[in-house]
Amino acid sequence: MLIKKEDARRHENSPTCTVWEHDHPSKDLSYALARIDGTYPESSKKAKNLECDTIFIGLSGTGTIHSKRGDFLINPQDSCYIPKGEEYSIVGQNLLLGVTNSPRWTPEQYRVID
Repeated sequence: MLIKKEDARRHENSPTCTVWEHDHPSKDLSYALARIDGTYPESSKKAKNLECDTIFIGLSGTGTIHSKRGDFLINPQDSCYIPKGEEYSIVGQNLLLGVTNSPRWTPEQYRVID
């Protein structure tokens, strides 16, 4: 199954983060593109996936992924693994990320934490 870029669902997660979801039928994994220009989530908040392991792949731009395991500089062709349940935040400068989740990402299992 092919999903063209114009068929991806676009979401404005915040003023600093836009996501394009590629809705493949798999229940075992999901894929999206995320553009981050600034801090996501905003301020001192963190994001957490309760059920999904996540792999971020740098496609363009630069950024830093912050987690309890450290601060990871991400550039094009780099990848960063965030296990389910781990809190993280991202600071990007026109950062485009490929985002793969397993199992499939759903809004119900995702949290932004103060």
